[in-house]
Amino acid sequence: MIPKQINAFVVEDASKQSFCEAQLPMPELRPHDVIVNIECCSACHTDFFCPPGKAPGHEFVGKIVAIGNGVEKFKVGQRVGGGWQYSSCQNCDACNCGKQNICGNSKNFMDAATGGFADHVIWDSRFLYFIPENMSSIAAAPLLCAGITVFAPLANHKVHPGSRVGILGIGGLGHLGIKFAKAWGCHVVALSSSAGKEEEARRFGADEFVVTKDENQLKSVRPLDMIINTVSAPLQYEIFMKMLAPRGKFVVVGIANKPIEIHCSYLIEQEKSIVGSLVGSPVMMQRMLDFAGMHNLEPQLETYTMDADGCHTAFDRIGKNLARYRIVLTNPNFESDESTF
Repeated sequence: MIPKQINAFVVEDASKQSFCEAQLPMPELRPHDVIVNIECCSACHTDFFCPPGKAPGHEFVGKIVAIGNGVEKFKVGQRVGGGWQYSSCQNCDACNCGKQNICGNSKNFMDAATGGFADHVIWDSRFLYFIPENMSSIAAAPLLCAGITVFAPLANHKVHPGSRVGILGIGGLGHLGIKFAKAWGCHVVALSSSAGKEEEARRFGADEFVVTKDENQLKSVRPLDMIINTVSAPLQYEIFMKMLAPRGKFVVVGIANKPIEIHCSYLIEQEKSIVGSLVGSPVMMQRMLDFAGMHNLEPQLETYTMDADGCHTAFDRIGKNLARYRIVLTNPNFESDESTF
């Protein structure tokens, strides 16, 4: 049955990170659309960009309750997840070669009727994914943005088992970066400004731990084939370019508020490069989830109830860098005979 309205938790005052409950009209179901009853939704730094009056949330898992007449991949009752990307044009060069995530006319969760901080979402079925049977919904949710963000560089840049990969920053993205790189077969070097995170980093799978404020430790590191930068603060990029092996890649997934400044000689000599990475294509998304399921890979997380207070708590803890390391909101009104938590 198609719900007549969506019960959502929308941003009330962004400066205070406050939320209020709102009833939103359910849009008309288009041919490729699917309506999902939300079971849980993870909170992410990107949700902070959501404007007042909109419901954030782009790492959601739930059950399909209705499908459009053009949907062939899914059926009512199946468990699926959705991430940052809501749709793409399906007709440009990027889309036609299976790289929909870099479509110039891509739409993200803020273009949808509502994000995942709601009891239902209506979503383009071509950007929904099957959740592995052996994976709980709360474990799957953070993978739908954070997981793919650190998985895609490994897959897209042909990192091999045995490659030396540095993960810069041990937070919501970084802790998953360590887990994925280790499962990929890499020698993982955790890079953090905080010496207090060494024990956790090694527990996540790091083979080495380097305090980035310690010059002697930095000099002792053997060259790295790749560094995945999950840090959202400006850096002294020369330090990390020196740590790369010839033709090594510094992959940027953390969004800093200042431009990257570096002398071109660091790029020309030894042909090193700085590249960006934006989530993943639908094929890559499903591949990531299947890989995580195969390796029993799960995030470290906190859970709160999906209500106005829970949404505020999630934003407050993320904003203060207190979350360890992802936060998932669970919908108390999820309509299911059997929870998959």
